[in-house]
Parts: sequence; C-alpha cells; structure tokens
Amino acid sequence: MTANSDRPGGAGRRGRRPFSARVRLLGLIAALAAVLLAAGCSSASSSSAGSASSSASSSAASGTAAASPLGKAGAADDVGITATTIKIGLIADVDTTVSPGLFQKSVNAVDAWANIVNASGGLDGRKVVVDFCDSKLDPNATTNCVIKACQNDFALVGTSADALEDLSDIDGCKNAAGKAIGIPNLAALAFLPLGCDPDTYQLEGLGSYCATATDATQTYTVNVGDARYFTSKYPGLHGIFVYDSDVPSFKITFIPQFQADSNLGIGEDAQKFYAESGAAPQSALTPVIAAMKAAGSTFIDADATPQNTILLEREAKLQGDNSIKVWGCDSGCYDNSFIQQGGSVANGTYAQLNNLPFYTDYQDNAALAALVKQVGGVGGVNNNAIDAYIMALLFQDAVQKAVANGGTLDRATLFTALKGETSFDADGIIGPTNIGGHQPSACDVIAQVVNGQWQRAYPAKAGTFDCNPANLVTIKMKVTT
Repeated sequence: MTANSDRPGGAGRRGRRPFSARVRLLGLIAALAAVLLAAGCSSASSSSAGSASSSASSSAASGTAAASPLGKAGAADDVGITATTIKIGLIADVDTTVSPGLFQKSVNAVDAWANIVNASGGLDGRKVVVDFCDSKLDPNATTNCVIKACQNDFALVGTSADALEDLSDIDGCKNAAGKAIGIPNLAALAFLPLGCDPDTYQLEGLGSYCATATDATQTYTVNVGDARYFTSKYPGLHGIFVYDSDVPSFKITFIPQFQADSNLGIGEDAQKFYAESGAAPQSALTPVIAAMKAAGSTFIDADATPQNTILLEREAKLQGDNSIKVWGCDSGCYDNSFIQQGGSVANGTYAQLNNLPFYTDYQDNAALAALVKQVGGVGGVNNNAIDAYIMALLFQDAVQKAVANGGTLDRATLFTALKGETSFDADGIIGPTNIGGHQPSACDVIAQVVNGQWQRAYPAKAGTFDCNPANLVTIKMKVTT
C-alpha cells in the first residue's frame, strides 16, 4: 500500500469505525469514572460546563475555510437567524456525575471555531452565536435540549449526546413557516438509531447499513485500511477481535468490520470474536489471553474500551505471551491518557484514525493549528473535540454553499447544501468524505505508541493519508444480538 499523496490531508475509517460512533461511551464510562480514554470519548476536562462564548477572538486563523467578509448580510429567513446573527445549538453531555466535564473539550472546540469565524467577519455577514445546552447523559435533559434548539436555533452543530435516541423532536422540528422540515443535525457523536436519521449528518458513513437495516441480510461498507497495512507489514497474522459488549448494537456493527478484516487474510483463533465489558477486571481477561497464548496468536484488534485494551496488554505481559506482533486499537486509544495509564505496556499499540493525528500533525494543517491555538495548546483537544470542530467546519462550508449566488439561507437550503457535501475534507483535517451521501471515506492514517509517545506510523509524511480505494470493501452479513 502506498500513501495517497495527491492531496495532503484526509482521513477515514474506524478511528470511529462505522457504527462504533468512535466512543463506545457506555463501556468507557463503566470502566473509567475518573479518567476518560476515548476516541469519541477521549479524556475530557474536568471543568464544569459554561455557556458557549460568542465573542470574537482576536486571533483569526489563516488557512481555515474562508469566512464571509464584514458587510451586508445575505437574505435569510428561518429560526435562529437575524440580520446580524446566526444562532446554532450545541447539545453535549458535560455536567455528568460519572464523568464531570465529559464533552467539555467538544464544547470548547465549537466555541473556538465560532471565535475564529467571527474574528474573520462572521458567516454570511452575520456573527455566529453558540447556544450550548447540557444534556448531562440524561434522556429527559437531552429531549429538552432538542426541543429548545428546534425553537431557537438554526441548526445543531457538534452534537455529542449519548442519550439522544428519540428522533421525533429532530425530524418533526418546525421551521419559521410552521412546516415540520426538521432541524439539520451535524453530529460529532451518533449512536444508532440516530446514526440512521435522515436529518443527521456525521462522519461514520452508515448509509449502506441504514438502507438495508430491515432486510434479511444487511450491507456494510467498511474501511479495512489498517488491516491492509498490518497484513502487508506482518504477513501471516492470526488472532482475535474484541468489541464492547456494553452497547448491544456494537455487535451488529463491529462483527462485519472484523469479518472484512479477516477476509484479507488475518486468521481467526479460538472464539475469534470476543465481547468484553468496559467494566471487566483484568482477571476476567485471563482466559482470553490464555487462548491466544495457546494458539500462538500474533494479532489482536482490541476495540472494546481503551481501559480494556490496557488490561489485555497487562494480562499478556503477566502470562508471558510475547508472540503478539500487532496490538490494534481504534481512535479511542489515541489519547495521552492511554499512555499515562498504560505505562510501558502501551508501547507498540496501534490506533487507526480518520482524522489527522493531532499530537504530531497539528502544525502541518492551518485549520487544526487554529483550533489548537484557540484552546490553548494541543492538550486542549481530543478526538471528540476534533469531531465537533469538523462538524462546525462542515456547517460553515454548507452555509457558504447555500447562499452562493445570492441564495436565501434557511433550513431547507441548508439541507440541500448538506446533501451536496460529497467530498468534504474539513480543510484537510479529514480525507474527502461523502457526508451528504452518508458514505465512509477510503482514507485513514495509522498511529503508534513509540517510546511512550504517539507517533505517526503510516503514511510517514505529515499531513497525508492512505486514500487507496481498496481500503473500502462491501460485506453482506446478518448479525443478531
């Protein structure tokens, strides 16, 4: 495999692998009440939620998607839009008992985007106002947040609400004319069934599954870029695949991904697919490693929770299992807190990302550098924050397309523009992605823990991704819970 160097920047696949919503939040919370290690749920600030700032920043970033210049606002007529402002809703779980400050960094990232845009003159000649509502991991609070946004905000941007399962308030949201047109929901986090909601746009690319969800057999389009890399680098791999059992739908969505990886030539050992709770103690993992040791396994795709991955690695060390060549994880592990908690056993762990590896690459991308500057350093971001920022950039791009050539800005034209986002790359933070068609990207990048630090492993050049079309495969399966 060779890196796609035709366009620097890009991303794609199971950094939040399709359907994993890149967080595996419930299992993560069960395992880590004090320390979050997630991909969608990377470690978050413990600071309490605050109102989203709408003031302009004095440090506009060069190189981000061009904001509208100061001047007369274009034509607009809908909820959340005035002659001077565009008000967006941001629903996120922040003030939670089990994990204070859960998605605070995501809120900060959307605030940062608004500051950058406002400092450059606003969006469509208007100041962006972020209307934050804390969903608190509570279904009732989440519903109230959606209702509030429907009545007051133009769109939802950066949604990070685990308990958002009732879609009627999104899809039935009325516009200024009283028509139930729905509210555009640009989600950073979308578990099923939200992931299949037609008014919701995200990076996961669940279109193939959603279109066949009620069929006898489902169709999945998955990115196997990391498996292609591993099988090329380490021929003859065989081992097991682990997924999070705390969210029932994960079995339906992870198993096809694992099977597609195995079809590339990764042999299946023992039970091959293992369901593990994020709250499982190390002792519960003893039989898993024992089975791997007996089979001489050389591969493990550990996609339960980062905590579970650490415990598996510790158990392998305890049992003296040195045959494993690939410790694979998804973007949930791409967080410095994973290394801090895992210590030396974290060395060698791989993580597949569908966005630039921000620890090493943020200075190589202007839009990413702008975010890091706004939040006070790379420690102020995690993969949740990156997702929220990407959704904000998507909103910005869609608004600009909706008003191009004098068009009127309203929810209907925004929906039309979002459907046309068939090659969105968030200014190079991700690879070209057909978000409008709800399809995954072929692009990915592999990171690895080397000497206690996350390093870019493949492709080697900063700012690039492997966007080989062969990374996307289609698989048909029926998986039941």
